Amino acid sequence: MKKIINIFIVFFLIIHASLTAQTISNDFTLRLTILDGEQLQTLYLSDVDFQNYGTAEMIFELEIRKNTDRAYENCYFRILLSKDNQPLMSTISRPFNIPASFQSDVLNNLTLSAGTYRFGQTADTEVHFEQTNIEPEADKLRDEILSSGKAPVGVYILTIELMQLNSSVPLAREEKILLKAVNPSYLNPVAPGAPAGSYQVPTIFSQYPLFQWTGNGSEFQVMVFEKKEMMQSVDDIINSQPNWISERTSQFTIQYPQAGNAIPLEYSKTYYWLVRMFVNTSSGEEFVDSEIWQFRLVNPEQGANLQDQLAQSELWMFLEQLLGARVADIKANLKDFSLKRIVYNGEEITLDQFFNLLSSYRAEKIELVDFEAPEK
Repeated sequence: MKKIINIFIVFFLIIHASLTAQTISNDFTLRLTILDGEQLQTLYLSDVDFQNYGTAEMIFELEIRKNTDRAYENCYFRILLSKDNQPLMSTISRPFNIPASFQSDVLNNLTLSAGTYRFGQTADTEVHFEQTNIEPEADKLRDEILSSGKAPVGVYILTIELMQLNSSVPLAREEKILLKAVNPSYLNPVAPGAPAGSYQVPTIFSQYPLFQWTGNGSEFQVMVFEKKEMMQSVDDIINSQPNWISERTSQFTIQYPQAGNAIPLEYSKTYYWLVRMFVNTSSGEEFVDSEIWQFRLVNPEQGANLQDQLAQSELWMFLEQLLGARVADIKANLKDFSLKRIVYNGEEITLDQFFNLLSSYRAEKIELVDFEAPEK
């Protein structure tokens, strides 16, 4: 019995391999190359709509090679787009002929959507797509696409088949991951300040604040504007002369510079800031602006009481970040203390210098190697 089973398994594998080999002809070879696939974060379905010539971007290249010397009649392309193995979009070309003289060529999605590519000299060799259909099974996806124009988050597979009428066996077939779409959708400022229009404008005390945010784009850029009386809208702010536009960064923090092309921030003034997020899409690079935040810059040495209160608050935040739960014992020992002196590297520093040091530490520009807790 064991021998019979083994023979059956071998026979089944031979038959299965034979059937699999027959599902695709070897008469043609297709080689699909996705352009900038690793950088894409957002997909616009209009860019893979083969009736959308004139607005689409180049997404892929397709090399087609004929492996025989004969001609082929009534051929057509079938292009499928699926998301997480669920059909999403399909398009079929009109029938065309491929002459015996054709050997190989490289096409792309723009060439195909233009409807002018020919495998030969005559009109019957022209490739033209008649319609693009969103599959009815993907109702939820279709609603998202129609509302935003973007393909929802997921893994998208592009499949291209070269077919012949009256045959279910492709002459050639190629399948590639088009992209793993993330569709960047959030960008949130964190510090300093609060959203513009808040009842109270938060105050900061360093002329070189550390800007922090969260987002899921590829690069970010901070823009800072001085508040003017004539500013009445977001457009007024964005269209005004900025005090500073940062270089682009992939990090989530950046500090206001002490030199360079930045206009120095002045005490007693209010400032707006926002983050611009850059996104790689199938239609090229785009950007998204965060909501606008505001803060007021205050001289920390205007009054002794204010100085003491502000420094204590910043110091406790720093110690909690540095020491974690151990800060509770220090806090209990120093209850109701008054801050008199701050010593850095053996020298007494001003409160403004202290705030700048904290900003540099949080930006990982300096490293703390020793800390001596004060005693009451």
